Amino acid sequence: MHHHGQLPDRGIGAAARRDDAQGRGAPSAAGRQMTIRRELPLAPRPEGDELLSSWQGRVACRYNFIPDDLSRWLGVLRDDRCAGFTERDFAPSAAMVQAWAASCRLPEERVRALALSSRPRSRSWYVWGEGRVAGAFRRPVCLACLDDDAAACRDHHIRRTWALVETVVCERHHRVLDEACPHCLDSSGSRFVVHEAAARLACVRCGSIARTMPQERRGGSADLFAAVSTLVAAAINDQSAVRDRMLHVARLLWNPPRPRTGRRTPFVADVVPDLRLTPTAQARVDPAEPLATAPIGWRMVTLLGVAALLDLGSSSMRLGHLSFSLDQMVAWTEEPPRQVKERSVPMAVSSRAKTLGRSDSDYLTLAQSILASAEWRAVQGQDSRTQRRTLNSLIEQVLAERALLPRGSGYRQPCLAKDALCMVP
Repeated sequence: MHHHGQLPDRGIGAAARRDDAQGRGAPSAAGRQMTIRRELPLAPRPEGDELLSSWQGRVACRYNFIPDDLSRWLGVLRDDRCAGFTERDFAPSAAMVQAWAASCRLPEERVRALALSSRPRSRSWYVWGEGRVAGAFRRPVCLACLDDDAAACRDHHIRRTWALVETVVCERHHRVLDEACPHCLDSSGSRFVVHEAAARLACVRCGSIARTMPQERRGGSADLFAAVSTLVAAAINDQSAVRDRMLHVARLLWNPPRPRTGRRTPFVADVVPDLRLTPTAQARVDPAEPLATAPIGWRMVTLLGVAALLDLGSSSMRLGHLSFSLDQMVAWTEEPPRQVKERSVPMAVSSRAKTLGRSDSDYLTLAQSILASAEWRAVQGQDSRTQRRTLNSLIEQVLAERALLPRGSGYRQPCLAKDALCMVP
């Protein structure tokens, strides 16, 4: 039996050097590089409901490695990059699948089946779980499920259902998933380590093994969030049109308001008024992929907002109405459609000469109609600022309706004043 952290013949590094010394992996006479097949003496089997990255983490920790380092040793990951969510869990490359399957003596089909892309969902509907340090997961987990793993003398493993964006409560233990370390409350992430001859998730900051805390107090929100999760899951599985609209609303909730709207924070901060959206929490969220990147607490709030705004399953009767509407959020966050400006075509001299302007008497008639209007009479006796604002509004309205000629057309542009009509050259 091989000890933890070693491969036969002085470990992974020695095995790689031995392969090179024997000529495996060196270019052949034809100039082509031969494929290196490397096998791992210790390779636990993946669980049926496990994430691909979780299984890779359990394998790698047996050799005191992180999965990216082991992938580099297998020759499927360059030294200058780390695997992201797509390569790690959603749609790993064929080379990645082949190398890991061969090294662990598994059929490629079994490794490929762990990829989330084999299911009818886009990557936007999974929690990406990017940790702050290399090899770390920042995924919400059920600590009670991990306790069950330890009690059964098996490795910890990360369930696929925990990666669904709508999963915020464990169905088995009916408790809200934990994202922060229960010991130090840090949310930098966790990674697999070998503890008492088994793979365990441990905090990357304090090193504590993930487990439930004695006499811990759980909030009473599990029932509410479980109900919202059920509504959201049903809508996601319903049809693509509903999924697309839900994702659009989630993005609107996190979109920053447009300039000059008098608002600075996204509307998600108003879904639960008692919660404060800190700049640190907001910086962690990609507004284009809020459900995939938001911390679990704000993902819960986002799902609440989506369910209430779209009234999923008549949820407004149970969740109540928000202080803003979907139309208001759209008006304040979405960029208005850009007006395509038509290029002006210079007129011929003969055509310009035929264009007629309005006479001074026409402009005087317009001014008199403004001064006789009910809107202008209504502000008589009020302060000068109110009168000036009303007058300017009436002038702009008349000019827009009458489509007066712009400057530079060869005619004088009128300026409607309070009591008379003066001409501006």
